[in-house]
Amino acid sequence: MPTFLSSTKRCTALADMAPAHPTHARETAQGRRWVIVASLFLFMLINFADKAVLGLVAIPLMHDMQLTHGQFGLVGSAFFVLFSLSGIAVGLIADRINMKWLLAALALVWAVAQLPLAWPTSFAVLLLCRVLLGAGEGPASPLALHVVYTWFDDHERNLPTAIVQQGATAGVIIAGPLLTYISQRWHWHATFLMLGAVGIGWTVLWLCLGKTGNRQHNPSPTFAVEAAGPRAVSLRFRRMLSDRTVIGVMLQCFVGYAVIAIGFTWVPAYFRLGLGFAATQAGWLFALQVAAQIPLGIALAMTSHRMLKRGVPSKVARGKLISAACVVSGFAYCSLLFGAPPFVKVALMGLASALAIQTFTFGPMLVAEVAPAARRGALLAITNSIVTTAGLIGPVAMGKLLGAAGDARGYEIGFAVTGTLLLIVGAAGFALIDPQQSKRRMEGAAG
Repeated sequence: MPTFLSSTKRCTALADMAPAHPTHARETAQGRRWVIVASLFLFMLINFADKAVLGLVAIPLMHDMQLTHGQFGLVGSAFFVLFSLSGIAVGLIADRINMKWLLAALALVWAVAQLPLAWPTSFAVLLLCRVLLGAGEGPASPLALHVVYTWFDDHERNLPTAIVQQGATAGVIIAGPLLTYISQRWHWHATFLMLGAVGIGWTVLWLCLGKTGNRQHNPSPTFAVEAAGPRAVSLRFRRMLSDRTVIGVMLQCFVGYAVIAIGFTWVPAYFRLGLGFAATQAGWLFALQVAAQIPLGIALAMTSHRMLKRGVPSKVARGKLISAACVVSGFAYCSLLFGAPPFVKVALMGLASALAIQTFTFGPMLVAEVAPAARRGALLAITNSIVTTAGLIGPVAMGKLLGAAGDARGYEIGFAVTGTLLLIVGAAGFALIDPQQSKRRMEGAAG
C-alpha cells in the first residue's frame, strides 16, 4: 500500500506540473485536453460495461440462483435505487471538490461493487452490490462531461462530448461478445472479477493523468455567483430546473434512459428467448446493434457542429435535431409490433436505440449552454439524476409485461410503449427547447 500511495503521489505531481514557456504551455494544454477526453472515454466505457454485464449473464445467473422474471427485474431496478440520489448529492458538492479525486473515488466504488459477485453469493448480496454500483455510477456521466467542459468552450464541445459519450457505446460493444465469451468459457462469476480489476486499473491511470481545465474559472459577470444566502441559491436552482429548455431536455433524456435501462436488462434475453438466437449470436447481435450508435452519434454531432459554424442557432442545430431523432426512434420501436423477420427486428431496434441514446449527447450540451458556469456541474448532475429515475421503472415494468403477456409479445409491447413515449417527448422538444431564449431569461434573473 505505501508503494501504491507513493507512486500515486508521483503521478499526481507530474500531472500537475505546468511548462514555463507560454507557447509551450498552450501547445501542451491543447494536447492535454485530448488526453483527458481519451481517459474519460475509457471511464464511460467501463461504466457501461458494468451496466451491461447483468443482461449479458441473465440466463445463467437466473438459472444458477433460481430467480424468476420478477426477481431479475427487481435486480435490474435495484441499480437505480441510489443512482439518482447519489447523482444529486454528489452534484451539489461537485463544484467544490477536486474532480480528479472525485472521479477516482467513483471508479473505485464500481470495482468494489463488482468483486463480491466473482464468487457464489446470495440474492441479497446481488441486490446490495447492484445498489452500491448504482450509487457509484449515478454522478459519473454528468461529472465526466463537466470535466470535458472545463477544457473546451461551448462552440468546441460537440466532438469531445460525442467522443466521451461514445465510450458508453464502446463499453457495450466490447462487453457483448467479450463478457459472453468469458461467461461461457469459465463462468458468469468471472465476468464480474474482470470488471472489478479493470475498474481498479482505470483508477490508477486517472490518478496519473487526470486534471481539470480552466474554462470554469471564467464565467460571465452576469452569471457570477453572488455571496447570497441559502434562499437565493435555492431560488436559483428552482429557476434553472423550471426553465423550458431544461424541462424539454429532461423529458427526452427520461425516456432515453428508459431505453438504456431496459436494453441492459432485457434486450440480450429478448434476442435469445424472444427471437430464438443462440447465446453467442445474441451477444454479437447485441454488440452490433449498439455499434450502430457510434457512426450515427458522430454523424449527428458533426452535423450539429457544421450547422452551428454556419450560424444556425442551437435551437435548431441541437434542439430540433435531437427532437427529430426521438420521433424517428419512436416510429422504429412501434414497428416491432408488426410481423417482421428476426434480423429486421434487430435492425429496427438498433436504429431506435441508437437514436434514442443521442439524447445523452445533446441534452448535456443544451443544459451546459444555458447554465451559469459556476453552477454547471451541479445542474448537469441534478438533471441527470432526475431523468435516470426512469431506470427504476423500465426493467420492472418490462418484467411485469413478460409475466402477463409471455416472452416475445411482452417484449414487443414494452418496446412499443417506449416508442410511443419517444414520439411524445420528441414533439415536446420541438415546442420547448430554445437555449438562446432560456439563456437570456437566466441572465435576466441573475441580473
